[in-house]
Amino acid sequence: MRDYLLALIVVVLVPLIVRYAWIGILAWFWVGLFAPQWHTWTFMRGAPLATYLGGATLVALFLAKDRKPFPFTRETVMLFALAAYFAMTSHFAVNSSGAWDFWIHFMKILLITFITPLLIYGERRIVWLLLVITASLAFYGFKGGIFALQTGGAHMVLGPVGSYLSGNTYIGLAMLMVLPLILASARMFHHQWVDLGFDLLRRFSRPISWFLYGVFWLTAIAILATHSRGAFVGLLAIVPLLFWHMQKKWLMVLVGFFLIAVVGVTAPEPLVERWQTIETYEEDTSAMQRIQSWGVAWNMAMERPLTGMGFRNSALGYDWWMGYANFEGSWRHVLSPHSVYFGILGQHGFGGLAVFLLLMAFTFHTLNRVRRTARQRTGEIWLSEYAWALQIGLVGYLISGIFLDVAYFNLLYAFIALAVIMRRELEQAPQAATATATASDPPTEPGLASGPDPDPEPVRADKDTVMSGTLMGPSSPRV
Repeated sequence: MRDYLLALIVVVLVPLIVRYAWIGILAWFWVGLFAPQWHTWTFMRGAPLATYLGGATLVALFLAKDRKPFPFTRETVMLFALAAYFAMTSHFAVNSSGAWDFWIHFMKILLITFITPLLIYGERRIVWLLLVITASLAFYGFKGGIFALQTGGAHMVLGPVGSYLSGNTYIGLAMLMVLPLILASARMFHHQWVDLGFDLLRRFSRPISWFLYGVFWLTAIAILATHSRGAFVGLLAIVPLLFWHMQKKWLMVLVGFFLIAVVGVTAPEPLVERWQTIETYEEDTSAMQRIQSWGVAWNMAMERPLTGMGFRNSALGYDWWMGYANFEGSWRHVLSPHSVYFGILGQHGFGGLAVFLLLMAFTFHTLNRVRRTARQRTGEIWLSEYAWALQIGLVGYLISGIFLDVAYFNLLYAFIALAVIMRRELEQAPQAATATATASDPPTEPGLASGPDPDPEPVRADKDTVMSGTLMGPSSPRV
């Protein structure tokens, strides 16, 4: 039944994408992050849906008359530099055929990253993309959080079997990156900052926000229940930032104190034992494998500082890999750098790492600028809130990336594309002082909201329709 339902969805989506190209961007990120083909059992299992929908999006792009000019920003320039640098390292790679195969795979991710700003613009299209990305991974947070509560955290939360996110570390990082987006989406629905074009969503916006607040807490629990130490460290890094952005902080502290001191709620023993290995890493095989792999990557970069060894160098085998190790343990394991930074260092040298770090710095700075100025300059509260959420998600990625090999994760490049789009939205939005009308102050939300009460948002007069620019009919009046 699942296979037929998914096939029907794809059959409906393809002509819809050809007619309305921007829907293709949403569909591509949905199949890339949610991986619906891995929830089926027969003929649709493992189907290359990203290829089908991506191809339809490319066709639609050339037919579309409403696409924007390509934005040449420092982020897009660095993406071109990254692609060129990786092409150079693939030419000099020790495993040339494997390197070029992976370079082509990475170029497909960058191609969608470049196309996204051409088709996604205006508050509705941007928010719909954010919601699709958020919902695709919040599903696993919702499901994993309930599973963790039912089992007392004794078993790992995993992603869909067969997909890129199947491992506990990868699904843990993905949920960590969207955790702030779930909170921002809950606030957006609670205050109705954006008219999404469906009256039903506006009518039930308050219950939707309550549900999303619940999903936020379930996702936090699910991240812990992945037993991923990298995701755990990343969560520790962003928790203070999330807490600082919330209202009624002392109420949350009192509830936490009550649960721990009175009810006696504690972390499950398997989780505590897993986290304690961070301090006793020398006694933990997995931790020592990471240290061994980091030494391998460093020695590779020292031998070839400009080009590194190229993509998929580990395909040359264990003996070749161990020739660069500082020590050999009693294990034989998957040959992985176990780190974003050491992975790029070993594959692309110091030059490749420098380009990547510049890209991260530019993206972070752009999101910070949007977060700080959108509310005051344009009254676009949703723009400021989602920029904050993307920024905190990026912090989680950068911290967890110390321990996880996720340099080519498509969610990261979605964040970069959104930073470019949101910067353009900030620069093109009407100034708050000249807006034609302003909305009333949003009501105070219950309990779990973030930040101080926002300023009123101006009503923008340039609304289009769902498929042409927002959704399918005339835009409903802002309430």
